[in-house]
Amino acid sequence: MLLERLQDVIVAPATPGGRSALAIVRVSGPKTLRMCDQIFKGRKRLIGARGHQLLNGFIVEGEEIVDEALAAVYRAPHSYTTEDTVEFSLHGNPLIVERVTDLLIGIGARLARPGEFTERAFLHGRLDVTQAEAVLATIEARTLKGIKAALAQLRGDLAKELEGLSDRVRWLLTLLQAQLEFPEEDIQEESLEPMLEELIADTKRLERAFRRGRSQRKGLAVMILGRPNVGKSTLFNALLGEERSIVTPVPGTTRDLVTGTLRLPTGQVRLFDGAGIGIAESLPDQCAVRRAIGAVNRADFLLVILDATSGFVPADAELLKLLRKKPGMIVWNKTDAVKEVPSLENVSGEPIGISALKRKNLSPLLDRLKEEASSQGETFFANRFQEERLEHLAVHLRSALDAQYLDMRAKELREALADVTGTDRSALDQRILEEIFSRFCVGK
Repeated sequence: MLLERLQDVIVAPATPGGRSALAIVRVSGPKTLRMCDQIFKGRKRLIGARGHQLLNGFIVEGEEIVDEALAAVYRAPHSYTTEDTVEFSLHGNPLIVERVTDLLIGIGARLARPGEFTERAFLHGRLDVTQAEAVLATIEARTLKGIKAALAQLRGDLAKELEGLSDRVRWLLTLLQAQLEFPEEDIQEESLEPMLEELIADTKRLERAFRRGRSQRKGLAVMILGRPNVGKSTLFNALLGEERSIVTPVPGTTRDLVTGTLRLPTGQVRLFDGAGIGIAESLPDQCAVRRAIGAVNRADFLLVILDATSGFVPADAELLKLLRKKPGMIVWNKTDAVKEVPSLENVSGEPIGISALKRKNLSPLLDRLKEEASSQGETFFANRFQEERLEHLAVHLRSALDAQYLDMRAKELREALADVTGTDRSALDQRILEEIFSRFCVGK
């Protein structure tokens, strides 16, 4: 089915709808030049044109002139899709664009599906997945820095990063496998811990770059979570500067997921306020909690709100576990009602104390959100599949670092390499053995 689709000539407008000075209709496929010659009349036929040549002429239907046009000819494989491609520059009247598109469909072309030109570029090997993702990011970026980051990814910067990570993991696994499989050989043992720690640090750096990409594309998704009645909705309203969430002393007031947009100088933040996470007795409360947990899983950054008047309670421990999987910060609320802010042990980052009701000490919290939403630094536009692969890689690298035995460490690294490359396990084992023999000359 896929191979059959690639034999089709596809056509679609390449510029947005509406009136403009110019509009472009793009045509691509194996028989593009012959097909376009049926509706384009100029001094020279398109089939005889060189690649990257512009020809002036007219779009015609029979003897009737539809529009004056400029035809840009791109010959395979030197085109966006690597196929023969023609781009007609027309006057930007939607009626003209529609008629030219219909003319081409009438003689055998097919209307392209959304993204099909980029899909063909990917299938023909001109773009990899990360570059295809960057095409959309370039179009959707809302800032000049976002466009710059997308163009860098389109050049292949993200692909190089992922390839570099996989090469380093493969090298570590090769070292381990050589020591395990051939203990009698004189193979120099190297300290793996520093290399693993460096890999983990680079994985975290890439995760931050992915978060910046999401922030640039649609705003940083920040979920406010905590037990019922700790002041989540009050903080939500305080950050937005308006009463969006209903606030009452009754636990469980917030059931629906409430959203709001916080526009900061460094970027855009999408705030989410949901039900308090804890024991829910009624069916509506249980549904509300599930919805809030779902929002937590989709969030880029977490604000875990704790109640300073009650101090740390066992139920808070479950909330803090979420910070091991996602970036975020701990906020003690209602500090105006206590003499001393409770202390926490074994947590990363310094918790801050605020009063959401009186809107006191919100500046440190806003500064952290500005930092997270900032486009400063390395930025990549990854899809969810790429993000999950990187998350799994980080988990296996940390497990490898904590492993006490070489075989356990090798198992985690094998899983890590399979995640980052998508390679079949049996093929992976064969490649590692080949690396061992080629690099260490085992058995010479």
